[in-house]
Amino acid sequence: MLPRSHVLLFAYYYTRCVAGHYVFSRFIFNDTLTEQWEYVRNISLGEAGDSGLWDQYMPFYDVYSEDVRCGRGAVESGAGTKTAEVFAGDEVGFVVGRSAMEPVEPHLIYHNGPGQAYLSRSAGTDVRNYKGDGDWFKIASLGPVNDTWWSTRDQTGMNFTIPAATPPGQYLLRVEHLYVRYPVGTTQFYIACAQLDVRPPRGGGVIAKIPGPEHMARFPGAYQLRHEGIAVPEYMYEWPNRRLMEYKPPGPPVWTG
Repeated sequence: MLPRSHVLLFAYYYTRCVAGHYVFSRFIFNDTLTEQWEYVRNISLGEAGDSGLWDQYMPFYDVYSEDVRCGRGAVESGAGTKTAEVFAGDEVGFVVGRSAMEPVEPHLIYHNGPGQAYLSRSAGTDVRNYKGDGDWFKIASLGPVNDTWWSTRDQTGMNFTIPAATPPGQYLLRVEHLYVRYPVGTTQFYIACAQLDVRPPRGGGVIAKIPGPEHMARFPGAYQLRHEGIAVPEYMYEWPNRRLMEYKPPGPPVWTG
């Protein structure tokens, strides 16, 4: 394992040498694109003002930090964030709301790498106060479309389906995009969480299920910096990318119900 001090050194160097940063600050549900940080926890220590913009753009590197759950300081903004009422089986999504490189819309995902989504149920507590310290299960993984191109590249965001068998309750929905890189400790994580109140499927007819232990993970703990899906081979990082269909994402397998 790379020493934590080395992780922070890499983060400082690469954050300042690479200008392409962005945030998933807008949530889509019921076919509606919501305002920035309306249903997504603010990742700049709860501050939405201009003074916090650089913190919002900053990618995340430290997979051993509690902030890997929902982003830098997001736990502090849960109380001020709305909770979206959605139905199991619905399609929802996150949109890039701000970008350091592109001052006007459309803001794009312009780093190379996969996208993933996780749910964590806030059992016994209001999701606004939930720290995300329980179990998470993966509901989607968006990888390459072929050996040279990622499905997320140049998109304005990512969409996911809440599995129809998801038990009703309040959840955090965690999105992550990885700018996968070759040197250990330099892969960039773009993370955000929306707050959901998941209702039974529209029209019913689906029995709720609880994901098995093989689908569960906790953050931190689910990822290691040397995992092959985080510190990728040089040929997956160098441009043009090659052999992307060999990519294996970190974390548990996807749960579809």
